Amino acid sequence: MKKTVGKSKGNSFEREVGRILSLWWTEDARDDIFYRSHSSGGRFTVRKKSGKDTAFQGGDINFSDPIGKPLIENWNIECKTGYARRTKNNLINWDVLNLIDSQQNEPILIKMWNQCKKDAELTNRESILIFRRNRKKPCIMFSVKYMNYLFGIFGMHKTHAVIIVTPTESCVIFNIKDFFEWIPNIRLAMKIGLNTSRYSI
Repeated sequence: MKKTVGKSKGNSFEREVGRILSLWWTEDARDDIFYRSHSSGGRFTVRKKSGKDTAFQGGDINFSDPIGKPLIENWNIECKTGYARRTKNNLINWDVLNLIDSQQNEPILIKMWNQCKKDAELTNRESILIFRRNRKKPCIMFSVKYMNYLFGIFGMHKTHAVIIVTPTESCVIFNIKDFFEWIPNIRLAMKIGLNTSRYSI
């Protein structure tokens, strides 16, 4: 039963992400451009193991209208929500500081990011992790290398952000609404291409 509830919650968040991405992409004109992928990208994973590709099915979000194709061609979007620990009297969220003081071998955030990065590499797209902790606001996470690329096009952001340094790379986390305000038109970046191998930083 717990697995069913967790899956339902994840599906609901993916639909929510599809809606907010649609509104951002169309400047609040439409909320139906993006939607959750088949089996949340599971079909892509299964077919990839047998050497078969499935167009635009990597990641959790796909386009339901062709005008959203450019974003999905360039971003591999993973959506994660929940993962809080319940005690008798409280709901304890995981934290970015778990990377430093957690007793887990692989803290939740790193586990989520590694999955996102793995799938993105399989599809040659940018790793984009959108997550929401219990009773918190949605956030977006991507590489610092990509953030620096965006700096060159949109200038320095004027909001709070958290930079995480891991043994393999550095990443940044924004409140997703702050990110949308900083990047009102991601198409400008896509004219050059979002593949990190093309970046000149």
